[in-house]
Amino acid sequence: MSMLYEFEGKLLFKDSKIPIPCISIYTDAESIKQFAEEIGSDTMMAKGQALAGGRGKAGLIKKVTKETAEEYIKSIIGREHKGKPVAAVMLEELVEITKEYYLALMLDNKSGSYLMLASTMGGVDIEEVAENHPTEIHRTLLPINVDPQTYHFMELGKEMGFKAKTLTQFASICVKMTQMALKHDLTLVEINPLVITPDDKLIAADSKVVIDGNAYFRQPSIAALQSQRDQHTDLEFEATQAGISYVQLDGDIGIIAGGAGLSMATCDLLEFYGSSPANFLDVGGGANDEKVYKALELISKMDVKGIFVNFFAGITRCDDVANGVVSANKKLNIKVPIVIRMIGTKDAEGIKILEENGIHAYNKMEPSAKKIVELVKGGN
Repeated sequence: MSMLYEFEGKLLFKDSKIPIPCISIYTDAESIKQFAEEIGSDTMMAKGQALAGGRGKAGLIKKVTKETAEEYIKSIIGREHKGKPVAAVMLEELVEITKEYYLALMLDNKSGSYLMLASTMGGVDIEEVAENHPTEIHRTLLPINVDPQTYHFMELGKEMGFKAKTLTQFASICVKMTQMALKHDLTLVEINPLVITPDDKLIAADSKVVIDGNAYFRQPSIAALQSQRDQHTDLEFEATQAGISYVQLDGDIGIIAGGAGLSMATCDLLEFYGSSPANFLDVGGGANDEKVYKALELISKMDVKGIFVNFFAGITRCDDVANGVVSANKKLNIKVPIVIRMIGTKDAEGIKILEENGIHAYNKMEPSAKKIVELVKGGN
């Protein structure tokens, strides 16, 4: 699951016709006066954008003026918040608030449908409300495979105390949140707080949006957002874009495997024989020579002492894996030792291809793992 920055969530809200305050995004301190003119006020909220909660308590959310905004933006850009970078600052018009509410749409694992949660106690952590005021949380489980309609949320709105005009607005926002979640494969759409203004308008004053990372292939526009880039290392992001599961670790041996379980077993085996993995990398069960080449290209950019490739081939053919390894070894001019373990479809042909090109190849895990550890530690 991958969280979006607040401003990215709010831009999705805007596209979905969910009311938000006027906002502007800054990675430096330009055009502040222009934004002040746009909102017709010299005072605004500045919100540091980081992929972690507790920003207010950390001083990343502050009321500023057009005279103080520039200094404040410069002071927090580049800071870290709970290990996450403050990548940008969002300036937002001030909203006069009569009351704050909590509203969230999330996947309900038990039913496989969406669950709408609402509370009259907005602006605080929902966990705190659930613990101390459980009767203040109201729920509506949406029917499965049914287009959301305003009548699905009318009863929820009445439980929240909305009437007439505000009840219609509330139900409409719930519908749009659901449509937005369905359209973009979102697992969470949270507004905390959802505020009501003195003229009885409901506005999303905050956003927390989470996308199912497995749906990136259907959501290229979201996969390319700054938040999705910032939560990964450079190599992790490059791997994600190539459809490869990759996690950076701190060992000596770069690994490539065909399957998540085999990748984890490979990591364990290297530890057993006295070394450690520099990464977790799973090219999947149906990898071809091009994907293997891309995986080796990623590993070649790391500071590793050796490379261990481990395939149990069913869908994947061992000769395709071998050709990908040989091609990458030549084009990338890899200087560290490579050991391959492969068994399954066309394994004899694959091992022959590798051995003819001077690459250590085995059909069992233990001797191949021992070999790469020996080579990394200076053996022959």
